[in-house]
Amino acid sequence: MKQFSTFLALMLLVLISTSNSLTASASNTLPSAVITAPHSNAYFQAGADVTINVYSTDFGGTFEDGTVEKVEFFIDGELVNETSEHNNHTYSYILTNVQEGEYRITARATDNAGDTFTSSGVLFTVGQEPVISLGMSAGKGKYLGNILASQNVRSDYLEYWNGVTAENAHKWGSIEGTRDQMNWWQADGIYNVAEDNHLMFRYHAIAWGSQYPRWIENLEPAEFQAEIEEYMAAIADRYPYMDQIDVLNENMHLNTWNDQEHAAGTPYFREGLGGAGETGYDWVIWLFQKARHYFPNSKLVMNDFELENNPDGIYEMLDVVEILRDRGLIDGFGTQAHTFNVDVMWDQTETLKERIDLMASSGVPVYVTELDLTGQPASEANQLRSYKNVFPVFWEHPAVGGITLWGYVEGSTWKEGSGIINQNGTKRSALVWLEEYMESLPDAGYPFQGIEIEEDSNMVSNGEFDLNTTGWNMQNNAEASSNIEVVNDAAMSGNNALRICPENAGTNHWHIQLRQLTPISTAKKYSISFMAKAAEDRTMSVAVQEDGDSYTTHMEEEVSLTTEPQEFSFEFTSSVDDPIATLKFYIGNNPNCVFIDNVEMYETDAEQSDVDEISKQDRFKVYPNPFKNNFTVSSNLATDNGKYQLMNSSGQVLRKGVFNHQKTIETTDLNNGFYILQIESGLQTESFKLIKK
Repeated sequence: MKQFSTFLALMLLVLISTSNSLTASASNTLPSAVITAPHSNAYFQAGADVTINVYSTDFGGTFEDGTVEKVEFFIDGELVNETSEHNNHTYSYILTNVQEGEYRITARATDNAGDTFTSSGVLFTVGQEPVISLGMSAGKGKYLGNILASQNVRSDYLEYWNGVTAENAHKWGSIEGTRDQMNWWQADGIYNVAEDNHLMFRYHAIAWGSQYPRWIENLEPAEFQAEIEEYMAAIADRYPYMDQIDVLNENMHLNTWNDQEHAAGTPYFREGLGGAGETGYDWVIWLFQKARHYFPNSKLVMNDFELENNPDGIYEMLDVVEILRDRGLIDGFGTQAHTFNVDVMWDQTETLKERIDLMASSGVPVYVTELDLTGQPASEANQLRSYKNVFPVFWEHPAVGGITLWGYVEGSTWKEGSGIINQNGTKRSALVWLEEYMESLPDAGYPFQGIEIEEDSNMVSNGEFDLNTTGWNMQNNAEASSNIEVVNDAAMSGNNALRICPENAGTNHWHIQLRQLTPISTAKKYSISFMAKAAEDRTMSVAVQEDGDSYTTHMEEEVSLTTEPQEFSFEFTSSVDDPIATLKFYIGNNPNCVFIDNVEMYETDAEQSDVDEISKQDRFKVYPNPFKNNFTVSSNLATDNGKYQLMNSSGQVLRKGVFNHQKTIETTDLNNGFYILQIESGLQTESFKLIKK
């Protein structure tokens, strides 16, 4: 987990010393100001233009509505622009030709009474490396995120999503089940996936009357407040790049379908944080005041369910939001949008829009925080119908700042039938439509508007571990346990390698497994290669196995590891179709740490004499990509003699030469950035986009 830089620490001190007054004037609600683009933790390449969007209104509080007279834009505290023009309450400014560095954006809104409010900050980074397009919504103007249950990420996550919420790992009950013993291991790992990939990150959730530590139930108010403040301080210390925080989750209790608390433990929070008091919500005011103090660079959100099909529930939330709006303490209205509230409205899209309009009367952006759809009744066809009718209403509403889906892999989501992709990677109809819908939207230039990484035929994603553990899954069985970490001092392939250290090694080699889904087909031949070493001499096995049902093993080989890196390679031919075949490294039954790097798996059964039948992806390989100090170009045809040219983005030739089947090209003197490699062999010429990091 990364710590605050000196820059961030200084900016935090500046903000705390110059924060807004958190009370309204005698008869006026403060205007809102929420930066909806870019998100905190965004990344841009040097020389880029950065679009800044600020959502600002002067309604939603307890006092008479007013108007926003102007919005001012600040970079590191310096005024750079102001405007009075808006589009559906969004005020925009384009910061041009931004140079390398770390920056903090704020915006200040002034209303017709002369009162002002300054937004929470947004931190972003500018570097020399290109921006990589991530997620279906890359360039479409809003984030489209999903949840992570652990720090192990499916290889297709970044293909579909560009935002992250932890499913359970950041809830207080998960962090501090035992008083004063905080466990951040999974929580840190999930946050680091977001930080390392510059994804939009939502913290879920601080105060929630479910999955809370049961020891808080017996605390006196002073102790309760001290403990939750200690929890917030710990979060702030660990996670500087949180775009949004669910400060209060599932608070509704007056207008629910069964007239009961949405979260049974909410009364403990209500009483422990100060009770109703004069406003009826003094305890909520205290909570959001503390959150504003500890999280000056995050948007503060209140989140609940049972809203779209229950306008009384929306009004209950608005009653709380009004009190917070008067004091400048809230930045987002969170609607979970679960299947049991939204699927029933698949044919009531006008009513759905009216309900989102009602949420937007809060004066702050609406964030769709936990969307899942199964169809009504649940079926793949009805799920597709719901997505087609419901999703665009949310996405295209001008007050909606972004959408997070609550799971996407069928069988791994909390609600059966809500997944939009199967375990083996095949897409359900809803996902096929969602990709087509996103592709049809006009380009807005953000978020993640960048270059696409040229895919090769390597069946293994992130085999160099340059994207942390994205794509890999760690499984511990039979009470075995292990720690994993991406390290950059292993002296193996590239800059990074994965270190797996057994804590409890178990009694069998399969009790600790590093895994990635690699579907295989009948009569196809596959090659597997990797680098590995160990802290002390030991054995390790590599296998391709069916990951379910009968757990058929398609291949398994044992290798002897030493303290020096070795390269290993194996081939096998599949006798079956197995859509859930998984590449596995068995590391159990031995306490010594293992280092793994440069993992590749290819289908290799193309007829070498039939060049015309071999596609670009099958014939030529260029790896790794992105690369550090060198990359390798090779052909699957052993007889190939080819020429290569490496050019920069302006077409200038920087390297050229010949290769006989394979050649490693050194690039230590080249700057980080985007390059084009052209390969000519026989009558075939192909080009590849490469990135040096």
